[in-house]
Amino acid sequence: MNLPTSYDFIKESFHPFSEVAASLEGFPRKIKIIVNPNAGGGKGRKLFPLLRQKLLDRKIPFHLQFSESAEHVTHLARQAQREGYNLIVSCGGDGTAHRALQAMVGSRCVLGLIPLGDGNDFPINLGIVEDLDPACDLPKKGKVRKIDVIQVNSDQYMVGVGGVGFDSEVNALANRLTRFLSGKSRYVLPVFYKTLVYQPKEITLGMDNETMEGRILMVAFGNIRSYGKGMQITPLAEPDDGLLDVCWIDPVKTFRFYRFFPTVFAGEHLELPEVHYYRSSIARVESSVPMDLYGDGEFLCQTPFTLRVLPQALRVLVP
Repeated sequence: MNLPTSYDFIKESFHPFSEVAASLEGFPRKIKIIVNPNAGGGKGRKLFPLLRQKLLDRKIPFHLQFSESAEHVTHLARQAQREGYNLIVSCGGDGTAHRALQAMVGSRCVLGLIPLGDGNDFPINLGIVEDLDPACDLPKKGKVRKIDVIQVNSDQYMVGVGGVGFDSEVNALANRLTRFLSGKSRYVLPVFYKTLVYQPKEITLGMDNETMEGRILMVAFGNIRSYGKGMQITPLAEPDDGLLDVCWIDPVKTFRFYRFFPTVFAGEHLELPEVHYYRSSIARVESSVPMDLYGDGEFLCQTPFTLRVLPQALRVLVP
């Protein structure tokens, strides 16, 4: 299906903007919707007609555009703010939201989320379910919540979970498998493959009141509780507490890994002796060899890097 790049549904003849604005009672009124047609293995493209109709049925005025690349999402979000839009709705997965928020941190503009990706951990952690009906209600009925953002060095942001080590290598492989796998299998199968080939690496991790040194299986940094389609790697994380949750996992034998991996989905791994859990407003990571940092499912940078919490720096529309 060939899709035009832009739709405008702010038409006085269809539903007067003033009537809709009155019903929002102070919530953002000028709405830009950015659809990633490739999200969820093409789910954005496939579900677009249904998404459009559900928004029209709710008499919500909006302007809709399709992204052409990851960088284009950020460009569209910046452009929308210059044009006076104050609610920018990301329709896609966690990666699409990640690209949109790069243009929105620290602004009064509000980020909306309609989950159409494979993982969708970010919206799920905010109480937004993977169902078009309640998600399409949010522009009209949602409330604004301020949440923390994690600044990566000085030029990038993440809002979910990031990691180095084993999970970073899994993420890189999962991204390459997007065309072939979807849902939970896209994350779980790379996990089992990487257990056979992963080599633990040495890092130094500096936090507010503690420094850790040693070989790791992985270290995860969470602003929310889960990633990878529901793996509760930082199960105590809250997105607005001003702190970064840090989960350090020591190297383990393959058999031991297979035994404790299922506990991550319920957040029960914190009781294991190989797991060390911290909270800090900052995290500095150095390593003996370059290691990739992935955050919100996207490659961000290599070591060394610094993560800083920016308290309540992003406005998000939630149920």
